[in-house]
Amino acid sequence: MACQRDGIIKIVEYLESLGIIVNLGKNKARGNKGFFKVKGSQYRIDIANNVDEEDVLPLLVHEFAHYLHYSYDRSLKSLEFIFDSEEEALQEEMISLTVQKISKK
Repeated sequence: MACQRDGIIKIVEYLESLGIIVNLGKNKARGNKGFFKVKGSQYRIDIANNVDEEDVLPLLVHEFAHYLHYSYDRSLKSLEFIFDSEEEALQEEMISLTVQKISKK
């Protein structure tokens, strides 16, 4: 567990060095396990207060992926900065895997 906590601390420090506010267990993350928010030029990642410690690191990485996506596409609708349009089947598979991994609960 200490190794997991160290990883969490390091990634939080990295995110904060990018100017992202990170709230771990301080709120309900708008009813989700994690939440990425943009307000003007301010970025924030919230991880819900009811999340198990082993789920925190994957959630931080997932929410950081939203930050990266937003950096390339502010509409958050296109993944063409990763895939060109000819790789549509691969794009669909990646989206499907992500949706299967993140529980709708």
